[in-house]
Amino acid sequence: MLELVAELVPQALGLAASPLPLIAVLLMVLSPNGRGRSIGFAAGRTLGVLATVAAVAALSELATRGDEGTRAGSVIRLVLGAAFVLLAVSKFRARPAGTTEPNTPGWMLALDDMSPAKALGTGFGVTVANPKELFFGIAAGVVIGSATLPPASLAAAVLVYAALATVTVVAPVVAYLFVGARVQAVLGPVRAWLVCRYDLVIAVVLAVIGAVMVVKGVTGL
Repeated sequence: MLELVAELVPQALGLAASPLPLIAVLLMVLSPNGRGRSIGFAAGRTLGVLATVAAVAALSELATRGDEGTRAGSVIRLVLGAAFVLLAVSKFRARPAGTTEPNTPGWMLALDDMSPAKALGTGFGVTVANPKELFFGIAAGVVIGSATLPPASLAAAVLVYAALATVTVVAPVVAYLFVGARVQAVLGPVRAWLVCRYDLVIAVVLAVIGAVMVVKGVTGL
């Protein structure tokens, strides 16, 4: 169980480091009457993470049953690991120079007018429909689905992964509920750092995940 959780940590941290959901929830937290919207967005984000990893884990578990399935699981890890390493190289080479910030997506500009229900749907949508974030969910699902552990342990691993992956979105909402707008002074610099260095952070995380998956895949063959 501990070995499985340790293998999931890089994927979870990669998802947690995604700056756009963090920026979105901070905008909601600091906007007038943003309490309901921020809670809805965080809930949608959490549901999206859980849905992605659970679905991929279930498919991976079906594909890796039996001895031949174990070998198939190793091959899947090896291929995904190689893809992650290549993506890490691409991300590193494409990183912007200096402190250039990415353009603000249109859905983020409309956050102030969202109802809590729409914010929930937005949090879910930006999680399951974002290809960059799906990579992490797919990798985590394959790791969980190909693990030979009891169902209770696998379910616990899914919950641990989801908790780590959503901490950067859920924590500001919880902090806002307890201490109010003072969270801006603490989280503002963190947000700015992540935005400016997103590609570098993701490249490093992808490289670590890829290397771990390649090693696991090779040793399992």
